[in-house]
Amino acid sequence: MDQMGRIQIYLKKDDIGENYDAFRLMDIGDIIGVEGYVFKTKTGEISVHVRSLQLLAKSLRPLPIAKEGEDEQGNKIIYDQFADKELRYRQRYIDLVVNSDVKDVFIKRSKIVSSIRNYLDEKGYLEVETPVLQPLYGGASARPFVTHHNALDIDLYLRIADELYLKRLVVGGFDGVYEISKDFRNEGMDRSHNPEFTMLELYVAYKDYNWMMNLVEELLVHICENVFGSFEFTFEEKKIDFTKPWKRISYVDAIKDKTELM
Repeated sequence: MDQMGRIQIYLKKDDIGENYDAFRLMDIGDIIGVEGYVFKTKTGEISVHVRSLQLLAKSLRPLPIAKEGEDEQGNKIIYDQFADKELRYRQRYIDLVVNSDVKDVFIKRSKIVSSIRNYLDEKGYLEVETPVLQPLYGGASARPFVTHHNALDIDLYLRIADELYLKRLVVGGFDGVYEISKDFRNEGMDRSHNPEFTMLELYVAYKDYNWMMNLVEELLVHICENVFGSFEFTFEEKKIDFTKPWKRISYVDAIKDKTELM
């Protein structure tokens, strides 16, 4: 197994000689090096016929690979699986190597960020970096993390937003700037809310909220097309369709619609 997937290896004692006995002592998680040639089995599975084998790194603790079996009624069951949610989030590296579907989430996230960056770059907006440590935090309402700058002997704050510095760049003459950055809010947390999170902020001069609504629509459609190849998704058993055009509705009309107020 590597980052892209799995492949079967085929071993014969006559081919690898004395290393065959060493192979029998290997565990799941060991890193090995093999040389040979690729072929297809009678069932059509791509495999590597190993001519030489070498142990490169020993796994001292075996991976918690799930096993398959049957219950008393003959139904297929999976046991010894790394499924405890708290452990999976605390030991993310094990979760990744054991549960391959989780790795796809990381890959998709990386592609989404790249797609956002490509879209905004093509529009001519400049990606910038603004200070993470700030003497006065602002741009949002949140409790900050506080740290101390020893050389200046002053307290500084981890940013809770990028807004104020980005707006200063617009004042300085840039027509459009954006930042994909880490921000920090020293408040409550749960499995889906982390005090350290990634945020995109974009500021463009001489535009209004109607223009921004159109840009957000185009950006998300761009991501759907380039990363997923689809505009329809299912989330928590609800279908979401990102196909343009999106419905526009005012706050007042939304309140009237949901409360039946005239």
